[in-house]
Amino acid sequence: MKNNCKLFLLVLLGAVLLSACASKKHAVSQTSTVGVEADATPAALKKIVQAVNANRQDEKFLTSKLSLSVQTGDRKVSLGGTLRMKRDEVIQLSLVTFGILEVARIEITPDYLLIIDKMGRQYVKASFSDIPFLKSAGVDFRTLQALFWDELFLLTGKAPADNLFTKTAEAGSVRLVNADGTHAVLTFLVDTSTALVQQTSVSPHASGATPYLTWQYADFAPLGGKKFPARHRITSGSDSRSFSVTIALSSLRNEGGWETRTELPSQNYTEVPAEKLLSRIINLKR
Repeated sequence: MKNNCKLFLLVLLGAVLLSACASKKHAVSQTSTVGVEADATPAALKKIVQAVNANRQDEKFLTSKLSLSVQTGDRKVSLGGTLRMKRDEVIQLSLVTFGILEVARIEITPDYLLIIDKMGRQYVKASFSDIPFLKSAGVDFRTLQALFWDELFLLTGKAPADNLFTKTAEAGSVRLVNADGTHAVLTFLVDTSTALVQQTSVSPHASGATPYLTWQYADFAPLGGKKFPARHRITSGSDSRSFSVTIALSSLRNEGGWETRTELPSQNYTEVPAEKLLSRIINLKR
């Protein structure tokens, strides 16, 4: 289980790290959010899930420039690039060096995860069902999409309805917990004034255990008629192998018109294990 969890986290880290450059700006309309009472009364708790779901992004596309800082143990690396997403179809990122040369690309779809190391001429292509931990835990494209889009989700595949969460009122926020997943518990921290998710944690069932993954959201910016977090901080682990990733997004746009599928290189590329390839990619410098 420990190695499988490590692979799960490497996949998520790889999805964050592999990013590419873009520069066009796109105007967005004024945003609005649906909040609940700030004192988190029983009536507010009852409708908090409905309010969060109402604030779910309506845009089909998202592209953004980004800068990020990655801390793994005592090593820190800074990167820059862009993120491209098309709802229900793809999360697509690439990594460039010297600001112009694409050296790696990652593509996550409902059917497969593809990572291409263009400098090393290596690649990984696998379905989620090929990764035992992800399959048994119910982690799939839908899960990763919800994490990137800052949405409520369940590992059971059910829609995130009110009666599927235990709710606890805190100062200015509500903690939503779902423990129905086979290998993990989901915890969402929601701001009661905006009904936006501030943090998502994926944890073991054991009481007091360190989360597998914590994904925090801040600096919400306009995207279409609603808001999207322009700052993401992802952390995992508590030992020397822990990592943290801080992502700052800018120039958020809802632009389409880009290729949503990457053709697998046909010559002189070798298929390798995901962990080996991601370890190579995170050691690349900007």
